[in-house]
Amino acid sequence: WYMLAAGSPWAARRVGHDSINEVVRKTLLTYWNTVSFHALYANASNFEISQTPAPADRPLMDRWIISELNILIQEVDAALEDFDSQIAGRALARFIDDLSNWYVRRSRRRFWDGDVAALATLHECLTTLTQLLAPMVPFISEHVWQELVRPVDPTATKSVHLSDFPVANPSDIDTVLS
Repeated sequence: WYMLAAGSPWAARRVGHDSINEVVRKTLLTYWNTVSFHALYANASNFEISQTPAPADRPLMDRWIISELNILIQEVDAALEDFDSQIAGRALARFIDDLSNWYVRRSRRRFWDGDVAALATLHECLTTLTQLLAPMVPFISEHVWQELVRPVDPTATKSVHLSDFPVANPSDIDTVLS
C-alpha cells in the first residue's frame, strides 16, 4: 500500500518504519477496524443480506455514503485506467476516512440497535471497497472477502480477485449530497 498509494512508484523517497506505520495506521488499520466493527454488529443482530432495503428507501446518511461510494468507483477506475496508483490510493484513503469517521461514527446508535439499512449499507460499502482495494492490497482484501462477504452472500465469487471490478451506478450518485 505504501509503495503504490503514498507516492508515485517511480519517484525516489525515503522508506522507514515511521512513514510506513503512519500510512498503515491512517488507512489500512482504519479499514480493518471498520470491517471488524461491521462483523461484530452484523453477527450480534443476525444480519442477513436478503433483508437489504432498496437504496432509495434508506435514510439520508446511507444515501450519502452510497453516493460517495459510486463516485469513488469512478475515480479509482479512471486512476487505474491511467496507471496512477497514487490518485487511486488517495481516493481510497479519503473514502475509508469518510466511511469510518463520518458514516460509522454518526450511525453508531443504528448499529447498536441492529438497523438493517445501516448494516446493509456498510456491508455494501465494505464489499465494494474490498474489490477496489484488491489490486493494491491483495492479501488483506482476500482475507476480508473470505470473512465478510462469502459467509453472508452465497452468490459471491470464491475470491475477490475473481469478482468483477465494480461499476458505478450513476443513479445512486446524488450531487446535492456530495
